[in-house]
Amino acid sequence: MRAGACVGPRRNSLPPTASCASIPLTLARDDLVLIQGKVVEVAAGGNFIVEGPKGMRLNAKLAGKLRRKHIRVILGDHVTVGVSPYDPSHGLITYRGKDPSLNS
Repeated sequence: MRAGACVGPRRNSLPPTASCASIPLTLARDDLVLIQGKVVEVAAGGNFIVEGPKGMRLNAKLAGKLRRKHIRVILGDHVTVGVSPYDPSHGLITYRGKDPSLNS
């Protein structure tokens, strides 16, 4: 291993000028991009297909708090999905909203 190289599977591919301290090991909840969408398909294993703005579709799972509190998400629900800026194809359902058509 070269001098000054970072340890770990993720960090071995760094260029020699990159700093190990500049790369976060985990992504905090505050770093997620929140997207409003509608559940258009329920997949197996607690996965959902959510359609966001401009027809964007992404895979989403229930966040831990929603699973722990037994919040049910069904087809047609309006949800808020937290999406990583590094991989916007999947995310976590963090909030199940009210259907706007019910507000009269």
